[in-house]
Amino acid sequence: MKKIAGLIAFVVFPAFTLLASAFVFQGSDDAARGIAIELFKSLDEQQKSEALKAFDDKDRFSEVFPAVERKGLAISKLKPEQAALVEKMILAMTSPYGASRCIEVAKQTPPNRRYINFFGTPEAGKSFAFRLAQHHLTLLHCEFSADDKGEFGPVLLGGNPVNNLWEEEETLLLALAKSLDKETLAKLARPGGSGQAIGKAGIALKDLPKPSAELAKKLLAKRLDVFSSDRRKKLEKIIDAQGGIEALKLVLSGNASQGHLQGGTYSWKFGSDSVLIDWQTSGKNHLHMTVRAKSKV
Repeated sequence: MKKIAGLIAFVVFPAFTLLASAFVFQGSDDAARGIAIELFKSLDEQQKSEALKAFDDKDRFSEVFPAVERKGLAISKLKPEQAALVEKMILAMTSPYGASRCIEVAKQTPPNRRYINFFGTPEAGKSFAFRLAQHHLTLLHCEFSADDKGEFGPVLLGGNPVNNLWEEEETLLLALAKSLDKETLAKLARPGGSGQAIGKAGIALKDLPKPSAELAKKLLAKRLDVFSSDRRKKLEKIIDAQGGIEALKLVLSGNASQGHLQGGTYSWKFGSDSVLIDWQTSGKNHLHMTVRAKSKV
């Protein structure tokens, strides 16, 4: 019962500190599937009417960055035991590293501004998706009844204030920027905020100087560290089918000579026509980050 009480505290009370259970819970797609089914079954008819949409509803693909009201069932309308299942979904979709950061970001928004959705009724062997959405945090778990269509996300991360929450990524990026000469940096520059496709801009990792390419791979790997092993493998499978990490292009714009807390304003992207992994400073101590991918038809 102590574990459940701690889980409940995250969603209901913003002062909650991540309990140790997050670091022993093994995230997996099997766990996420079971928790999503249990959570949906626990909802009453009014809750279901607010949370449930068709599996192919276009809102499943939406990326909402501003601090506006989302569509869905507010966490504040959940019973304590239902709220506990929402946090367990976060733990199921992420790694301990990712869970700790996602929960810290979640606490920046009150429960009445956090929302859950189900796209399709969650049942074993059927297509459905679960989404938690709020300012600076969108997590989506999607399953397919038959042929896996190769979709990942969209997932939105970030924070305001961020402080050192994503410091490991930034340290790698600053080292990467420092390793590149001015001519290469000029070729990498492209304006555009978080969530905007990379288009034809950028340089493929295979065409970067080897030391820089290795730093870029470490940066990408650190972002993938956010997710559970199963979620990570799904994303890596999509990337591998499109030529692998070496084929992804890098875009880097702005002043990456110092971190965002010191006034650095920059953005970076890894991507292709259908893969996007990015970071954008939106002022001091304010970040937007996106992860999405889709297999080419």
